[in-house]
Amino acid sequence: MKVTDCPELYVILSESIRRMPTYREKREYVIRNLITSNYLLTPQELSIILGITEGEALVLLRDIRIWYYEVEEEILLSKYYKPRFKLAGVGGTFDNIHVGHLALLNIAFRLAEKVYIGCTTDELVHKLDKKGDIESFEVRRRNLEKALRKYEWIERASIHPLEDPYGPMISDPRFELLVVSPFTYKRGTEINEHRIKRGLNPVYLEVCPIVLAEDGKPISSTRIRNGELHPNGKVR
Repeated sequence: MKVTDCPELYVILSESIRRMPTYREKREYVIRNLITSNYLLTPQELSIILGITEGEALVLLRDIRIWYYEVEEEILLSKYYKPRFKLAGVGGTFDNIHVGHLALLNIAFRLAEKVYIGCTTDELVHKLDKKGDIESFEVRRRNLEKALRKYEWIERASIHPLEDPYGPMISDPRFELLVVSPFTYKRGTEINEHRIKRGLNPVYLEVCPIVLAEDGKPISSTRIRNGELHPNGKVR
């Protein structure tokens, strides 16, 4: 059964589980110690490892890892959540917009009323030594805007050139939330360290789930550029 078969019940379940005092500690443990070594971990296996119910394991694992075909389900579920933050930040290169990007954006728009999207400039792409032939900033921005319109996020979004890895997140007190991937979580903690040094409140860090492609490995723009995958997560 899909979670979208009973979306209201799933949202109630997931929100109740996320309020548990130990939830974030368990999620942190799974991100750091389990998921990157076993992307195919099942809720049943996780429930045994952590000694928790399968319902809690389902929510916990879905927060950390989803399949390419589940991204649209997550976007549909988002209309049942009420945003808890006023302003969120999210950043990326957004080359070859794919389901992983959509999952990242969906979490931001699910949790925040407005989302500041930092899109890396061509200069920053060069400094970061990204591999492959990456589209120009203008092309990436246009494709990003197209995706935002498709999912009716455009009115709540603002796109800005990202000229360094941190952007305004380290200096703007208005930000309350930063959405990161499990692979960029460290950057999020660095941003909070900078904010604290500047006398600002740390932002809440929300980790977007890893999105697995059809072959059971994480989808990425690099893999798409290499001709391994389609942007929808299916194998070429």
